[in-house]
Amino acid sequence: NTGYYLYTGQSYWTMSPYYYNGSFGAYVYYVFSNGIFGSGGVNYTRGVRPVINLKADITISGGDGTSSNPYVIATT
Repeated sequence: NTGYYLYTGQSYWTMSPYYYNGSFGAYVYYVFSNGIFGSGGVNYTRGVRPVINLKADITISGGDGTSSNPYVIATT
């Protein structure tokens, strides 16, 4: 979705490795520049994205997630 606010046209890793093989290294999930999801070894250059983990009692109390109107989070 090229209209999505996180779209940059660049590939990026999605998270920490999901598997490690001593001979071949780490394996991770990634998103290609065209938005297709994949997984594989870390032998390619890709960008990174920050990740925030929220506790289960967090709710969105406002905003729409855009840069001009970011989400507002609150505990329940």
